[in-house]
Amino acid sequence: MGRVDELRTQTVWKSDPHTQVKHLVYRHYLQCWMAKILQKFPEATIVDCFAGPGVYTDGLAGSPIVVANTFLEHTANERFGRLNLICLEERSDRVEELQRQVAKLPRSPKLNVQVQPPGTFAEQQPRLSALAHRPRANVPVLWLIDPFALKSAPFALIRQCLVGPRDEVLFTLFTNELHRFCERENFDKTMTPYFGGDHWRPAATADRRAWRRKEAFSSAYQDGLKAHGLFTSSFGVEISSQSARYHLILATHNEAGLKCWAPMAWKLDSYSGQGASADSLDALTLFGEEAVESRLDAALRDYAGTEQRWETLSSQATRLNYMDKHLRQSLTSLASKGLAFRVNPVVARTDWPEGCTVRFYAPEDLIDEAS
Repeated sequence: MGRVDELRTQTVWKSDPHTQVKHLVYRHYLQCWMAKILQKFPEATIVDCFAGPGVYTDGLAGSPIVVANTFLEHTANERFGRLNLICLEERSDRVEELQRQVAKLPRSPKLNVQVQPPGTFAEQQPRLSALAHRPRANVPVLWLIDPFALKSAPFALIRQCLVGPRDEVLFTLFTNELHRFCERENFDKTMTPYFGGDHWRPAATADRRAWRRKEAFSSAYQDGLKAHGLFTSSFGVEISSQSARYHLILATHNEAGLKCWAPMAWKLDSYSGQGASADSLDALTLFGEEAVESRLDAALRDYAGTEQRWETLSSQATRLNYMDKHLRQSLTSLASKGLAFRVNPVVARTDWPEGCTVRFYAPEDLIDEAS
């Protein structure tokens, strides 16, 4: 039986390598998200909108169980507030299996798992949103949206999950399907609502190489989110170290929401922080860390002729999916070339302390015209 038939007909199906990578992304991101959110707020909610049966035939836990176990096993759990985990699944047989899997979890007064009656995401989203934000509107809510098909999660529906000031979305973008079918006749009728506009069209025609076009679609989707004032980043789940099978897209209202994404990305992809496959997770880069800072270096070079505060530089690094350690590496590299200079404080324990001010120069500034 093929993969598509398996997903369509069976209650429980076998996992695949992409699932392993996706769940690692979830686990690493949630480790940080829970530590930040559940130690600050008395309550938070995670909504798994396509929860599935909670288990695979080969024994791998499904996403709701991954979330629950991440909470239960977290080293800071004793200091956590309450976590509400709301699970929605369309098929009744899978709901029943999910209930069985949830029943096996260790009991905790701080973990409230709510398996909803069978229903579709499109129909149930308003009710889920009301449920997720109780008892107060500012409850942090993380939406996990991992649909089976493009039509199940149009952009308008994703936007509805981001109306709350502390709503975040972690969404599976089907870049492989977008690449394969974008030029098919009438497929634009699927693409446009999926992206929430026609801004996908340049990505479909600019470069038809698979990896280029998939990355372009990921960027286009993020541009649609940014147009609504959201902060966003992505991580490619790859096929045996080739181009991405799909991209996991994070959307958040606050730049601070990206602070958990970059550590996850760099942990799973130590070379670029942009994507991984099951067979590349433990692979060592052949090039050390030299190439890691290329995009960040370019962004910092654009500050030539100006002075910038650390907060501005750290924000720039975060938006490019880098961490402060990468920022410091880039600054050290530029300083060794005479292109960056710390002007304040004059004396410090480290080269690039938080709160410092950095002056940037262009290569031509270093030319001695008298020589």
